[in-house]
Amino acid sequence: MRTSRIAARRIASGATLLGVLALLVPAGAGAANRSGLPRATTGNVTNIRGTSAVLQGSVNPNGHDTTYVFQYGPTVLYGTTTTAVAVGSGAKALPVAQSVNGILLGYHYRITATSSAGTVFGKDKVFASRSSTAKAKIVLPKGQQIDVFGSPFLLNGHLTGLGNGGRKLVLQSSPYPYLEPFSTVSAPATTNSLGAFSFRVLNLLTNTQLRVATLDLKPLYSPVVTEQVAVRVTVHVRRSGASGLVRIYGTVYPAIASARVRIQLAKSVRPGRNEIGTRYVTKFSDKVRHATSRFSRFSTVVKPTRTGNYRVEVEPKALSLSPGTSAHFKLTAAPGAKKKG
Repeated sequence: MRTSRIAARRIASGATLLGVLALLVPAGAGAANRSGLPRATTGNVTNIRGTSAVLQGSVNPNGHDTTYVFQYGPTVLYGTTTTAVAVGSGAKALPVAQSVNGILLGYHYRITATSSAGTVFGKDKVFASRSSTAKAKIVLPKGQQIDVFGSPFLLNGHLTGLGNGGRKLVLQSSPYPYLEPFSTVSAPATTNSLGAFSFRVLNLLTNTQLRVATLDLKPLYSPVVTEQVAVRVTVHVRRSGASGLVRIYGTVYPAIASARVRIQLAKSVRPGRNEIGTRYVTKFSDKVRHATSRFSRFSTVVKPTRTGNYRVEVEPKALSLSPGTSAHFKLTAAPGAKKKG
C-alpha cells in the first residue's frame, strides 16, 4: 500500500514537470518537429524590371519531399500562383527564388511549402519598399499649358521609380475656379515598360487644373498643372484696292460678351534685346458683338499704315477663359499712308 502511494506521488510530480516543460516549448515549434511540417520564410523582391521581378524566400523540407510556390496579387487573396518547384527532403533551410510577371507596387506576396506532412504559409509581405516608393513620382510638363477651345490634345507624362512599367493611372480634373474636388475624367491608361503614359483630352471648355493618379491601394498623385483654354478665333480679310481700306472680321468661340479685340502687327526682335522671338504691337482695336449662343462676331474697317504680318487677339473678361489668337494674315499699307510705329 505504501509503495503504491509513493508511485502515485512520483507520477503526479512527473506530470507537473511535463506541464512546465510544455509551457517553455513553443507549441508551433513542437508541432512542426513532431509532425515534420516544412518551414517557409518569405523573402524580398529583387531584379525588378517593369512588372517582372524575382521573389525570394527559404524552405526547410524537415525530412519530407517538399515543393514550394509563391502567391501574389493585389490583396491578401493573391490570385496568382507560380509553378511548384521541388526542393528535396533535407533538414536545412534552402534559399529559393522564382521569376514572376505582372507584379506591381502594393501587391501582396508570400511563399507556400507543401509536403506529405502538410502545407505551411510564409509571412505575407507587400511589394512597396521604402526605396521604391521614395523614388516613385509622376512627372508632367511644367508650366501652364495652352489649349484652344474645343480642340483635343495629348497630356504626356512619366512615372519614375521601381516597377514603373505596366502601372494603371487615371486623369483627374478640377475646372475654374478650381474649388471643386478633383474627379476622374478618363479611362485608365497603362504606362509602357519605361513608365511613359499619355492621355487624350477631347474637349476642355474652361481653364482647368489637371493631375494624374495611380490606381494603387495607396494612390500616388502628380503635381497639379493648369491647362489654359484659349478662345478660338477665326479671321477673314476683305480689301478695297482703291481706298486702301481693309475690313477685318471673324468669329470667336465660345460666345463671350464685350471681349476686347486687338489687331496686332508682328515685329522681329532686334539683336541684343532680352526678348525672344516675335513681339506683337496693337495697331487697331474693337470689341466682339453678340451673334448666337455658340459664338460671337467681330468686324472692323481699318487703314493699314505698315505692311507686314498681322493677327487678331481676343481677350475675354472672364477669368475662366484665356486670350486666343487667330492665324497670321498679310496686310499691305494703304497708298500714301504715313508709316507709324
